[in-house]
Amino acid sequence: MKKGSGGFAEARRRILEEPIIKTMIWLAWPIILGNLVNISYNLVDAYWLGKLGRQAFGAPTVTWPLIFFFYSLGFGYAFAGISLISQFFGAGDKKMAARSAGNLLSFMFLVAVSISGFGFLLSPIFLQWMSVPPDVYPLAVQYIRVIFIGVPLTFIGFAFNITASSLGDTRTPTYIGIVSSLLNMVLDPFLIFGWAGFPRLEVIGAAVATITSRTLVSIIGLYLLFHGYKGLKIHLGDLRVESWWIRKIIHIGTPLAIQRSSTALGFTIMMSLVSMYGSAVIAAYGIAIRIIDIIQSFTWGIMRATSIMVGQNIGAEYYTRAKLIAHKSMTLITIILLAGALPIYLFRVELVSIFINDPAVIYEGSRLLSIFTWSIPFFGLFFVAGGIANGSGHTKAFALISIIRLWVLRIGLSYLLALMLGMGPLGIWIGMALSNIGAGLMGLAWIMKGTWLQRVIELPTPKPRIISAAG
Repeated sequence: MKKGSGGFAEARRRILEEPIIKTMIWLAWPIILGNLVNISYNLVDAYWLGKLGRQAFGAPTVTWPLIFFFYSLGFGYAFAGISLISQFFGAGDKKMAARSAGNLLSFMFLVAVSISGFGFLLSPIFLQWMSVPPDVYPLAVQYIRVIFIGVPLTFIGFAFNITASSLGDTRTPTYIGIVSSLLNMVLDPFLIFGWAGFPRLEVIGAAVATITSRTLVSIIGLYLLFHGYKGLKIHLGDLRVESWWIRKIIHIGTPLAIQRSSTALGFTIMMSLVSMYGSAVIAAYGIAIRIIDIIQSFTWGIMRATSIMVGQNIGAEYYTRAKLIAHKSMTLITIILLAGALPIYLFRVELVSIFINDPAVIYEGSRLLSIFTWSIPFFGLFFVAGGIANGSGHTKAFALISIIRLWVLRIGLSYLLALMLGMGPLGIWIGMALSNIGAGLMGLAWIMKGTWLQRVIELPTPKPRIISAAG
């Protein structure tokens, strides 16, 4: 048995054979832990920037949707890589899994270089179009340009995380992510405030700390993939963007790319709506989103675990088990998110005041949380549908649901309630909650329909063996 093949066989066996909930938690908890660590350094960023005032705090908040928009242009196709790698892996074809991973690395790097250049040049113009308040705008430009400089290294690390998850290894990316996040948290105060002789960079310091920490993930990820990892080893010959791979990625990834880019554009428009009401509302929105992200880390973990399990079971043509995985995933995520929503609702004022002791920010942030929190379980159902779409490779219906959620429900209702009916920020918060409820119900209906229960890969047909008359 080749080195590392034991890990390959054991992970595949567990995903295809062991009890579903037990296996789902086994896959999900490292992702959840990694997300909690990532969120913790976002919270640390927010905490330190909050000491500089709500304008500095608002800079990452207003730039996030725009960064997400540029990222989504490549990430939609990158997520299609999960379908190919996990299904080849589930079918036992390690060679094709390695080729798919190599294609993904090259593709992600090429896309990242383009995004880095365009984002650096055009982001100041887009921030102006977003109606970012004058007291926040220059800080936002400084922050976002540093982030775009580091996009190529960020994307390489993301390609490694996708590959590792597709193989059923959610632990290694988590361990690397913890080290990366700890590095970010340590660097933050030194670079933001100029401690211990470091330059005082303020908002730029937070961005530099983020890029530095993400570089570590890319370096370690590349080392592992090229030296043999969980039965998979990428060679230089695999670093091509081959025509067969592009055809598959376009077929699977185009709906995801449209969905993610339209989602990102929609969030950019939502940020423009929020920005119309000033820096206090921006800060309240940013704080509330970060608090909600704490329980959303569980959503991401279950979603990724669902994607891996559905992909590998469909690859092995275990369709009944794949359907059962979907049903148990929905039940599990609903229970978890309901349990998480209650304490956020009860302690919303105290949670907001941790970051900024500003009465206007505390009032608006706690009001947002009181309305939005109870829609989170429905958002969990929507996320499970996304995991099933990624794992199965059947992405068109989910892309449509996602577009309806954001453009018809969230943006449409927010404009109607906030501007046309004069409800202001309250109308935006209500629109956000109703969009989650609608998307969750649509995702549930699609899952129950079961049209995703069919694999999208074609395995090479073995050549017939010719046996001589002599035997």
